[in-house]
Amino acid sequence: MNNQYNTLSEAVELLKKRGYSHNFRVNEQGELIETGEESFDPTQVKLIEFHRFEGTSDPGDMSIVYVLETNSGVKGTVVDSFGVDGSESTSDFMNKVEQRQYDA
Repeated sequence: MNNQYNTLSEAVELLKKRGYSHNFRVNEQGELIETGEESFDPTQVKLIEFHRFEGTSDPGDMSIVYVLETNSGVKGTVVDSFGVDGSESTSDFMNKVEQRQYDA
């Protein structure tokens, strides 16, 4: 199921239609947040799938969208640069979450 979209914008739009409507980010404390109202630590989040993209004009311009669901049922995405330009805090967070994208 990973890498099934042609562009990052297409992925985000179609994922919203599938119910992943929240735009999360990982804060400096290593918590998943959207607007600061509620935060989630890695034990409260499942990685459902992810998709990587290369820039059309610059193959070095890479991004990734993580598709997540919290233990309270909130569904959303985190968009980050991929590779050397990626956020270390986002990478650390994603390495700690339960990964469900390989489940049948």
